[in-house]
Amino acid sequence: MYPGAGTYRLGPFLLASELPLPELEPLAGDAGPAGAGADTVSIRLADVPERIANVVANESRWWASRDEYLLRVPGVANFLVRHGREVLVQPAAGALPADIRAYLLSPIFSTLCHQAGMYSLHASAVRVGAGVVAFLGDSGAGKSTLAAGLAQRGYTLVADDICLLDPRQNAASASSGPTLVIPVAPALKLWRSALDHLGTRPESLPRVFSRDDKFRVPVPQPSGPVQRLPLREVLFLEWENAGSPEEDSLSQSVTQPTFTPVEGVHAVARLMEFTHYDYLMKPTGRQTGNFLLCGQVLAHARAFTLRRPRSFAHLDRTLNALELHLAALNK
Repeated sequence: MYPGAGTYRLGPFLLASELPLPELEPLAGDAGPAGAGADTVSIRLADVPERIANVVANESRWWASRDEYLLRVPGVANFLVRHGREVLVQPAAGALPADIRAYLLSPIFSTLCHQAGMYSLHASAVRVGAGVVAFLGDSGAGKSTLAAGLAQRGYTLVADDICLLDPRQNAASASSGPTLVIPVAPALKLWRSALDHLGTRPESLPRVFSRDDKFRVPVPQPSGPVQRLPLREVLFLEWENAGSPEEDSLSQSVTQPTFTPVEGVHAVARLMEFTHYDYLMKPTGRQTGNFLLCGQVLAHARAFTLRRPRSFAHLDRTLNALELHLAALNK
């Protein structure tokens, strides 16, 4: 069912996978410069146990200990992540490989980062000058759409949904400098409506999940080791009103996007809220580390709430205001 295997680079890892991952560029031979500084993760096809030991948190489909994470996705696969170094995959009967890969490249990848001692934000991000600006929000907040719109205007995509931070570098050097972002952007994941507005035809693009109307837009990847850049600004995304996009587009009183500073403890709390696996931080003993990291981030990065009209009809207005706002980072 899954002929072939390969080694791939994704963020800080080399993925030695028994499952082909066509969304990623395979590395030849010993991986050469593209594998420099990367930790190897094994992805294997194997039976996944019914349970794991020393569970500290769980819901109906997942169980977590300090070193293992078991996820069961009916109709897709069972996954077991161990010590940030190994993933076991047990496909369900008749499962589509693309659906299995969608889990591997998003929640399972995020779990690997968590177990390896890194932190990731629910954010898309672009490069601005010599730093990174991240857009944080829940699903549907428009993170990927804003990043895609800026990419069309010449900005380099750094992350989509998983903005990966590595606190280990500062800890190793006793540095109190800005937190660096590890680029992880093999693709942008956009709904059909966003692609239509951005002028991209979805018919030629692969779907993220077989039953969703969300598509994967490939992003060119560097041939060598990726440059880590400091996180210089975080923007918490909010809509101007709670109405539907259709109601917003018909409104006669659309306001301009606004940027409101977020400071102090409130900024730290919001940043912690948008950390992947925030619900596992306390039971796995990492809540204090997450608090300290968020404080470190905000000691060197600005934080704002960006409120803007919800409709795609006003996307260019938001992008124009955003570019003016970001220009201040380069002064």
